Amino acid sequence: MAISRKEIEHIAALARLDSTGGVFDRLAEDMQGIVEMVDKLAELDLGDITDIINTERKNAFHDDVVIQDFTPDELIEPNAPDFQAGGVAVPRVVE
Repeated sequence: MAISRKEIEHIAALARLDSTGGVFDRLAEDMQGIVEMVDKLAELDLGDITDIINTERKNAFHDDVVIQDFTPDELIEPNAPDFQAGGVAVPRVVE
């Protein structure tokens, strides 16, 4: 499948992109390269690959387990430069 400049201009018009400049030729080449790379995937031999989806699995999640419970004060106080009355004190910035 070849990507033409006309198709790029149509896509740009749909996306309301600015059509000035010479970027459409370069964009058409880049998109053509992408299409060619995707077409190469069809050449892969996938006959021996088995299904990786396990349909027997009922629940892939595990229970949450609390290892250690912290209060906000225990987490903030050691890391804050100035901790007062349960909060971080910051310098006044409004005069």
